[in-house]
Amino acid sequence: MCNMKLLRRIIALGFITLLFGCVQLPLAAQPAAVPTRPNVILMMADDLANEDLSCYGSTRIQTPRLDQLAGEGVKHSSYYSGSPVCSPARMALLSGSYPARIGWRWGVLGYGFPLQSGMSPRVYTIAEAFRDAGYRTAIAGKWHVGENNMSPERQGFVSTYCIYMSNNQNRDMYRDGELVQKDWDNRLLTQTFAEEVIRVIKEPGDQPFFMYVPWTAPHFPVDPHPDWRGNSGEDQSGKYTDVVQELDYRVGQILDALEQAGKADNTIVIFTSDNGRQKGQSGPNDAPPFSGQKWHSREGGQRVPFILRYPGAIPAGVTIKPMMTAMDLYPTLAAACGIKIQLPLEAQLMDGVNSWENLTRPGSKPARREYLYWHGKGEATAIRVGTWKLHFNYGVRKPEDQVLSNGPELYQLADDPLEQRDLSAQHPEQVKQLLTRAKELLTEIYENQLPLGTWPGTELTEPPIQAADVWGEWIH
Repeated sequence: MCNMKLLRRIIALGFITLLFGCVQLPLAAQPAAVPTRPNVILMMADDLANEDLSCYGSTRIQTPRLDQLAGEGVKHSSYYSGSPVCSPARMALLSGSYPARIGWRWGVLGYGFPLQSGMSPRVYTIAEAFRDAGYRTAIAGKWHVGENNMSPERQGFVSTYCIYMSNNQNRDMYRDGELVQKDWDNRLLTQTFAEEVIRVIKEPGDQPFFMYVPWTAPHFPVDPHPDWRGNSGEDQSGKYTDVVQELDYRVGQILDALEQAGKADNTIVIFTSDNGRQKGQSGPNDAPPFSGQKWHSREGGQRVPFILRYPGAIPAGVTIKPMMTAMDLYPTLAAACGIKIQLPLEAQLMDGVNSWENLTRPGSKPARREYLYWHGKGEATAIRVGTWKLHFNYGVRKPEDQVLSNGPELYQLADDPLEQRDLSAQHPEQVKQLLTRAKELLTEIYENQLPLGTWPGTELTEPPIQAADVWGEWIH
C-alpha cells in the first residue's frame, strides 16, 4: 500500500512538473526582465568644420579613427549644430530647444553674453532626463553655459570634470564642482579629457552611462600636444592639423577602451561639432563644401560633421541626408534608450524632433522639414524648408557674409550648397511662403521663451524680446 501511495505521488509530481514546463507562468510570477539599455558617448568638437575630417573629404588632414567610426556607422550630410557660436550651440544640444527660446540674445558667455548669466535652471536638460531614468551621467570637457546655479552639477550631471569657460578665457579645472587645478596646460586638455572618458568606461557595475564630451579642440589658441607638435609643420596651418589629428587619436583611444571593456556593442557613440571654423583660425586650405564660417548664418557656420555608431541598430557605412539638428539629439537619444521625457511644467518647450528612424532606416521620411538660422549676434536671419533656404534679414549682414543683394535671397541647397545663385526673382511664391513660415515660427518662439538664467541676486535689466523686435528689413 505504501508503495502504491508513493507511486501515485511520484506520478502526480511528474504531471505537475510537465504542466509547468509546458504552460507559461503568469507574468507576475516570473522574474522581471531587465532590458539592456545602451550607454551613450556624445562627443562634440569645438570649431571643427566638415573640411577638417578625411571622411568628409579632407586631403590635408587625415582622421583614420573617425573614418573608422563613420565606416562602422553613419555620417550625416545635413546636420546643424543649433547655432553658429559655441554657448548657444551647447544650449541647443542640452535643452532640445532653439537657444532664443531659452533666453539667448547674442554672443558667447563672456563675450556679449553677460558673465553672471547662462542657460536657465528651469531648463530640463538631456542629462537630467537620462539621470532620472537611472543613467549615470558624466561630463568631461568644456561647459560654457553658466556657473553657480547653472553649473553642470546643477543641470543633471552626477560626475563632472570640466572647465566652465572656454579654453581661451580661464585656466581653472573643476571636478564635481570643486576647483582641482589652476593654470592647466592647454596642450594637454584633449588627452586629459580622453583619460576621464576612459575612466568612466572602466567603472564597474551594470548601470548604463550617458557621457557628454564637449572637447576644447581645435578651438584657439592652437597649442599642439608635445607628441604631435611639428608633425605637420610649425606654421599655423600645421599646428591646426596637429591638434585635429591628436583629437582623432583620442577618439580612437575611447573606441579601444569600449572594446576592451566589452561595451562597444552596447554603446551609442556620436561625434559632431558645435559650429564651423573660427575666422582667422588658420587651417588647411581644402576647399570647404559650404560658404560662411563661425558666427555666420550661411551653411558653413553651423552645418557640421555628425557621425553615429551603434552596432546592430545603425547601418554601417551609410550617409544620411534628411535634415537633423543638435536639438533633435535629445528626443532621438531618449527614444533610442527607451526614455520617456517628462518635462516639468516650468521647463522649456522643445523644438527637437525624434530622428531615430532616419538614422536606422536610410530613405525613411524626413522627421525634420524646417530649420531657423540665427547669426552669432543673435538675429534671426534665415529659414530652410526642405532643400530651400531663404535669407530674410538684411539688418545683420556683414561684408564678409558676401550676401549683397537688395532683398530676400533664395537658394536651392540641393545643388547650390555654397549659396551662390539667388533664385528669389524666379520663385517669388516660394519666397512668400518661406517668409510667412519664418514669421509664424519666430512669433511662437518669442511668445513662449524662458528668461536667461542668472546667478542668485543678479538681475538682468533688459526686457524680454518681443516677436516684432526680430523682424529685419525684409520680413515685414
